[in-house]
Amino acid sequence: MFDTETLVPLGLFISIVVALIAVAKILSDGRTRRRLIESGVTAEVARAVTPEIRDDLGIYGALKWGIIVLSAGLALVVIQFLPYKDNSPIVPGILLVFVGVGLLVYWASAGRISRRPH
Repeated sequence: MFDTETLVPLGLFISIVVALIAVAKILSDGRTRRRLIESGVTAEVARAVTPEIRDDLGIYGALKWGIIVLSAGLALVVIQFLPYKDNSPIVPGILLVFVGVGLLVYWASAGRISRRPH
C-alpha cells in the first residue's frame, strides 16, 4: 500500500509544514509580547495575555530526545536479531514499546531532577 516512494515525500512535506507552523507561532508570540511591552503594559499583564515560554530546548528537551533516540536505536538493534516475516506487525510494535519505555524513563528522571534542590 505505502512504499518509500510515497512515504518519504509525505513525511518530508508534513515535517516542513510542522516546522513552518512552529516558527510562525514563535515569531507571533514574540511580536505580541514586544508590542505589549512597548505599549506600557506591566509584565504581569503581558505574561497573562501571552503563553509562557517553555524550555523545551534546555536540559529537559535534550534529556527527552536523547532517551527517545537511544530507546528507538535499541529497538532497532533488537529487531535486527528477531526472526520475522516481511510486513509483520512485530516490528512497529517493538519500536513503539521501546519508545514508550524511553518516555517513561524520561518522565521518571525529569521528575527526580525537578524535585532535587538546586
